[in-house]
Amino acid sequence: MKARDVMSSPVISLRPHVPADVAAALLVAHGYTAAPVVDEDGLVVGIATEADLVRGRFVPDGWTVDERPEPVVADVMTHAPVCMRPDDDLADVVSTMLDAGIRSVPIVEDGRMVGIVSRRDVLRVVARAGAASLSGQRHITRRDRVIG
Repeated sequence: MKARDVMSSPVISLRPHVPADVAAALLVAHGYTAAPVVDEDGLVVGIATEADLVRGRFVPDGWTVDERPEPVVADVMTHAPVCMRPDDDLADVVSTMLDAGIRSVPIVEDGRMVGIVSRRDVLRVVARAGAASLSGQRHITRRDRVIG
């Protein structure tokens, strides 16, 4: 199975100049944990994750809330994110995600975004495989009974 087989596409992406609070609202509204950041040419230049956006809300030492400039995505994003290609094996994508401790990987062709693979996309594949193996079998019980 390849990255293209499980990636989410099209992808909502952000521009570096978008206010961080607008980016956070977008992630929440769509249930995403991250959004790739692209420049005016559509090239991936970063990724804005939930963690990045939360960190961007804290006031650095020496600034008061009134003095602090409103952060934009470029101020808080992860620069030079790990990216993979549509033809990369899903096993390699998952291995990279686990090794790097990341939840989402932009999928790019010629530096341009074509999709994204998240943990949820991978879990969907695992769930389908589990559902197929349960077909015709009784492994799940209700209430306080054991599953399996």
